Formats: sequence, C-alpha cells, structure tokens
Amino acid sequence: MVLPDSVALKGNFNMKRVFSKKQIVRRHPGNPVITPDMLPFNCRGVFNSSVVKHDGRYVMVLRCEGYNFYNFFVLAESANGIDGWKIGEIIPLPEDAEYKKYARVQYDPRITKVGDTYYVTYCAHSNEARMAMLSSKDMRQFRFEGFITGPGFRNTVLFPEKINDLFTALERPNALGEIWVTQSPDLKFWGNQRLLMTQHQCSFGWGKIGSCGTPIRTDHGWLIIFHAVSVVCDYEYIYNAGVALADLREPWKLIRVGDECILTPEMPYENMGHTPNCVFASSHVVEDDGSVKIYYGASDRYQCVAETTIADLLDVALNR
Repeated sequence: MVLPDSVALKGNFNMKRVFSKKQIVRRHPGNPVITPDMLPFNCRGVFNSSVVKHDGRYVMVLRCEGYNFYNFFVLAESANGIDGWKIGEIIPLPEDAEYKKYARVQYDPRITKVGDTYYVTYCAHSNEARMAMLSSKDMRQFRFEGFITGPGFRNTVLFPEKINDLFTALERPNALGEIWVTQSPDLKFWGNQRLLMTQHQCSFGWGKIGSCGTPIRTDHGWLIIFHAVSVVCDYEYIYNAGVALADLREPWKLIRVGDECILTPEMPYENMGHTPNCVFASSHVVEDDGSVKIYYGASDRYQCVAETTIADLLDVALNR
C-alpha cells in the first residue's frame, strides 16, 4: 500500500506527521571523501568544511584540527566535487597580537559568492566566539576583512545577493540557540537584527539550531538548510540537518519549517568519532540541473558528501 504524504486513519487520531517513505538525501557510497590521513601533516580531524564551484572546479576550504586541537583552514580541489580531492595550501591568517587576542582557534568556514567576490565567514574563538571574514576573487588568494560581530555569535552565513540594497546574513546568538537575520551596508557594521526561527519550531532540534550553507533562492522563498541539535537524557547531543523556507523580500519572515530532518547520524562514521552522533551540513553546491551536493562533517572527524535535488528539499520544506 502506498501512503500519501499525510494520511488520516480511522479512529480518534490522525497521522498528519507520518509521511510516505522517501529518501530525500543520498549519501555518497564512498564516504567519507576526505579523512585525516589524506592531509600532509598531523591532523586528528577534517570536517565541517565549505565548498564552492569556481571556474568549473570544486574548491573546498577544509577545517582541519591538529593534535594540539588548533584549527586551521586548508584548500582542496576536485574535478567532480565528490572524489579525487587534491589537498592544497594552508590559508594564511593574521599572526598579530590583536587577531590572536580574539582568535586562538578558528573553525566552521562558510563560503558565499556575492557579485564577483567570494566571502568566507568563520568562527573565531578565544574566551568567547565571534565571527570573522575573508574575501577572495579567485579562491586562491585571501584577504582578511576583520571581525564582523561582537562576542557571542556563531554560524554567520551571507545571502548570495543584497536584499533591499543591504548585505544580509543569517547568524546565531549563542546564548539563544536561534537563527536571526542581520543586515549591513558595507559588510563591516551590522544591525537590523530580526528573529527568523527558534529551536522550538523544529521537531528534531529542541536543543539549539543554526544556519548551514548559503540560502538558496527559489520561486517559493529562500530555502535554508540548517543544523539542529536534539538532546537525549540531558547529556547526549545529536546533530541533524533540516530545511526551512523564508520570504524572499523579507527573509526574517518564516514561511515553514520541514517537520522531517533531511539528514541524521546513521552511519558508523557519523556515530563514532570525536563528537559521536553528528552530521554537520556546513555547505552545498547547487548544480544547473537542480541537483544539490551537500557537504557535511561527520562526528567531528571526517568530511562527507551527499546528494539531493532542489525539488526534494522543497518537498520537505513545503509538505513534509
């Protein structure tokens, strides 16, 4: 028997939250596609990286973690965005005392192209987390643009275009575990913060939520992939991925949150590692045919990739 997406059964209950069997995201069978042993230096983990397609090749900014727990960024390239990754150079970051005062480590890069420039936002962490940014024209040479938030923020990712003539981004105030929208005239001074979504609006992330990769423009609204943390028995964190839709002109207005997660830790490399039960969908590449490659970190140790389509993601955001 084939069930429709939402089914009312006989009796004093209905099953509007029980959905037909459908695989939304398909993991690459060769996962993980990048492992610590592939790096030319001591590395305990390579994960939560970000990918863009530049000049026909896929360029990844890898988050790498050494055995001293210092995090740094390394470039990698692939012809197909799946395998054959060639490890490149470490991206240089400032070494001055002012930078190190706020960034003993840095992690979780997110790349967005706005106009002809690639912007890499990332979390800089000292006593508290704050967001910093690099820029590049060619994904080879990078310029440090400075810190773009005060303390207490993570998960800042830019929209791929200005909205109402302002640069626009998603971000998460750490103390709240929510997704907010913020805007800037110049990528330096940010304000106009508005709440988009709380963790209580997500059935699989009541612990905290945060934005993942660049929001995707669709006819239905901005399609947002986010990570969502459920907490089991008050101590075990499970990192999932979900989708939501926001208004195109006023992206702080939430249209709907998909009730099903699109990715949850199920494979051994996702369940066992430095952070067990963790899939962190930090970026994606949308192809011309509507297919989507989702790049995600597994258990804070491995870099993986999965595939889906815009149509399937919208099905979750609108119907499931």
